[in-house]
Amino acid sequence: MPIELYETMYVLDAGKMSSEADAIKTAIHTAIEKQGGEIVVSRPWNENQKLAYPIKKQKKGYFHIVYYKMESTKQAAMESDLRLSATEYLLRHLTSHVDSRYADVMLQIAREEQGSAFALRGMKDEPSPTDITPSVINDPGAGGVPDMGGPIPNLNGGPAPAPRRPRRETAEKPE
Repeated sequence: MPIELYETMYVLDAGKMSSEADAIKTAIHTAIEKQGGEIVVSRPWNENQKLAYPIKKQKKGYFHIVYYKMESTKQAAMESDLRLSATEYLLRHLTSHVDSRYADVMLQIAREEQGSAFALRGMKDEPSPTDITPSVINDPGAGGVPDMGGPIPNLNGGPAPAPRRPRRETAEKPE
């Protein structure tokens, strides 16, 4: 089997990371190396980040990211070992296979100290040049599509959908 590059993001208990950080990182690395994996990059991603919802009664998490090379057949066994040995401090984890076309760029960003800031900045919602707003659609002078005044045709070749009827107000039921 070929050796593939994987990325695993761990969400760890922030309270236990403050007191047992080295032991927890060693346990993660041991689980990977036990199955023949080679750790390429291991670094904290975000410390004491507020979680969107509580996980195992924890409101904050410590995010740690690890890039490693391993045979794909041993990936499931590694995750099983980690779940058994790290249940007290591992809140969640997500493993992704890194496509070989992007492996060099992702590892370069992960190795840099500002890599996490770069990745997070790249995830901001920015308008795409193909995004158009309703005001542009009806304004031919702004380069939008002129309003033809009729129903919008169905692009699948069928008839145009019927217009919606307005909601009917319901009367209160007598008691």
